[in-house]
Amino acid sequence: MFICLGAIIILAGCKSQDSQHDAVAGNLTDSARKAQDRIDSLRKTHYLNNDLSIIFLDATSWIMQTQMALTKAEMAGNKKEMVDSILINSTKGDTLYLTLRRMYEAGAVFADNYAEKDQFRAMREPDSSKLWLQKYFKESTPSEALKTLGKFQNDVTAINKIVRK
Repeated sequence: MFICLGAIIILAGCKSQDSQHDAVAGNLTDSARKAQDRIDSLRKTHYLNNDLSIIFLDATSWIMQTQMALTKAEMAGNKKEMVDSILINSTKGDTLYLTLRRMYEAGAVFADNYAEKDQFRAMREPDSSKLWLQKYFKESTPSEALKTLGKFQNDVTAINKIVRK
């Protein structure tokens, strides 16, 4: 446990120092990558198959619940403000964000290469449910939001395959 905490502190320190140098490139340095690899290795050992199954079931369930709500909104008028009330300004959106965030973190931990790890970690940003929901759903009609949810569902399937290798 102390090793994990120490690795997180080292990673945070490396990330904050390197963020100035690598902000343009968006890449982590070798030492930060090694620290992140160590943290990922520790996380892998703590994931149980049951935990992983719950992560993917939760993500799929919340995507489906949101899709049902958006389909009703689509049939009722397909207006942009409907997405705001269903997702951005509701606890349903917050829960969707949290479940997808857990799924993307699992994907980043189990990914085989740094490109995938970075891609999955980027999907968790920004680190606020409200900002994340606005990034993906603001100014969307219910039809457009349904397409975005379809992309998230594809990610669930892809990450589940990566984790189950």
